[in-house]
Amino acid sequence: MHRLKGSAALLIVATLLVGCSQTAEKIENAANRSTTSWAMGKPYSRVAALGNQPLDSLSTSQTGYGQLIGTSTYADGTRLYRHIAPAAQAETSSDFGGIVASNKTVTNYRLSYFKVGQDGLVKDWATGSVPGTFSKCISYIGGIFRKCQDQARVQQTLASYDAQVRTSSGTGIDAWGSPVGF
Repeated sequence: MHRLKGSAALLIVATLLVGCSQTAEKIENAANRSTTSWAMGKPYSRVAALGNQPLDSLSTSQTGYGQLIGTSTYADGTRLYRHIAPAAQAETSSDFGGIVASNKTVTNYRLSYFKVGQDGLVKDWATGSVPGTFSKCISYIGGIFRKCQDQARVQQTLASYDAQVRTSSGTGIDAWGSPVGF
């Protein structure tokens, strides 16, 4: 049996980790697109209320779009509504014989944008994700001593969020035009 040494083994492990993270990102993007595309042609008032009702959390086919973080109006009277909600969460942990253990949790946030016509119906949508909160805890001597570091989602500008989303056709939201007043 041939054993890999040093950098060859590290290269294989790094390749596997990159492959896993790219696959996870593709799955997250597909889930975001599927979740957001549900709103097409529906009244925005219904879309915005989704997730705010007690029974909405019981439905597996629909999820809330989160907090409204901004609106814009276009020259033709259509409006852009921007939402953000926690989406994917990943947790990793390691334990070195009970002497030292670590646990890291990362939450990404889904951006859901809706272009709404004057009739109140969703005409198009855009989605993307941004890195969010993370917490990292290190435990020593079987958890007797524990130190945690939490970092909240850094508030970004709407322009930076806008750059992260892609419309239903795969373009940036600038394809929808320029909002009035910008």
